[in-house]
Amino acid sequence: MELQGNDNTSETETYVTMEVETEVRNKKLDPETISKTPDGTTATISRAQKVKMFREAAREGLEEKAKKMKATSSKKFQKPTLGQNVRIKIADIDRAKMNPRSIISVIIDINDEEFYELATKLGKLKALYTRNQFTL
Repeated sequence: MELQGNDNTSETETYVTMEVETEVRNKKLDPETISKTPDGTTATISRAQKVKMFREAAREGLEEKAKKMKATSSKKFQKPTLGQNVRIKIADIDRAKMNPRSIISVIIDINDEEFYELATKLGKLKALYTRNQFTL
C-alpha cells in the first residue's frame, strides 16, 4: 500500500471555501452575487474582498438592530415635557444610610430631544440626563 502526500493548499482552500459558504448561509447572502462580476461572469474574489463584504453586512445589521432598540426604548419611556417633575435615583455608593434614595427635580430644558437639564430647589444640576436616568 502506497501513501500519497496531501497537498496542503487544496485542504486549506477547501476549508476556506467551506467557511465562506457557512458564513454566506448564516448572513443570508446569495453566494452567486458574491462571485459574479458586473458583466455576469464568475470571478474569484480575494479573501480581503470577502471580509470587507461580510463586515459591511454586519455593519448594516448592527444599524438595523440599533434602530429597533431605539424604537423599543421610545415606546417604553414616555417623553417628558418642560416643567414636569421627575425623580432621580441616587446610587447606594453615593449616599449614606440615612440620606434619601432619590431627589425630586424639574425639567428646565431639553437639548437635542434626548438630553434633559434638571433643577432642584437648591439650583441647576451640572449633568445632562437621558430619559432612562429618571422617572416621571
